Amino acid sequence: MRLLVTGALGHIGSKLIREYAKRQDIELIRIFDNISTQRYCSLFNLPQKRGLRYEFIEAGIDDKKALKRAMQKIDVVIHLAAITDAPSTIATPKLTHKVNFEGTKNVLMAAIDANVKKFLFPSTTSVYGEAEGLVDENSPENMYKPASPYAATKLKAEKFILKTAKAKGFNANVLRMGTIFGTSIGMRFHTAINKFCWLAVMNKPLTVWDSALNSMRPYLGLNDCIRAFYFLEKHGKPGELYNVVTRNYSMKNIIETIKQFVPNVQIQITKSPLLNQKPYEVGNEKIKKIGFEFKDTLSGGIRATLVLMKGVRRF
Repeated sequence: MRLLVTGALGHIGSKLIREYAKRQDIELIRIFDNISTQRYCSLFNLPQKRGLRYEFIEAGIDDKKALKRAMQKIDVVIHLAAITDAPSTIATPKLTHKVNFEGTKNVLMAAIDANVKKFLFPSTTSVYGEAEGLVDENSPENMYKPASPYAATKLKAEKFILKTAKAKGFNANVLRMGTIFGTSIGMRFHTAINKFCWLAVMNKPLTVWDSALNSMRPYLGLNDCIRAFYFLEKHGKPGELYNVVTRNYSMKNIIETIKQFVPNVQIQITKSPLLNQKPYEVGNEKIKKIGFEFKDTLSGGIRATLVLMKGVRRF
């Protein structure tokens, strides 16, 4: 099997290409990234084995010529390339739309033209926005309240992918993923759990919106995320979208887990609403019903992240 991963040097991609390299059926992993986030380290020490090769294309997903070349003889596309820092997209809505929507259109159409066998697109549970009770794939769209250009462009891209795939008989799946936690060589620290781990190690206070302490939000362990791509590549029904959420956790759950490893962590309560702490709870039964099992744990992910920084403390 020949795999193309866009945005492959990021938090998810840098681990995904290493895990996929372990598969016996993988012949080629083609890496497509514009290195805009300077993650050269994600290309360091890639696993080597007989019969597997890597190819790297440095380009953006606005480059249709590069995408056409990248799709040659590819079986599966995992399209990770995106602007994912939700708060920062508020200041750059036009750029966010260009990358997350227009760029996704470019990747999808290039894949269709190249007769790719499977297209996997990671969206976000942020498309639901703040919600009462449990939401899932069957929730009516008029309930959706995307709170950032990031979430809004992901929702727009979802619709385009599923509509186009249906019209053209193309095999695509959308993964609505919870907020990522867990370690990788290209990991970022702008998401809640990873950022809190960083702040705890650096002896800085964890800032929490007072109303969010007991409110639930969906999270996804990085190992579960990668296994979900593998699973849906094989078992995802064409044209379907699936919530991919390890579990819903509250800020209180996260803080108490960090305290197990950093007992003196400081907490700062704020009355001001924080964009990434709006409450909503997401169901994951649809993917579980077709056989997927979530295995990551909050304590395991937090412990692994803190271990990475065990040799340093803020002075």
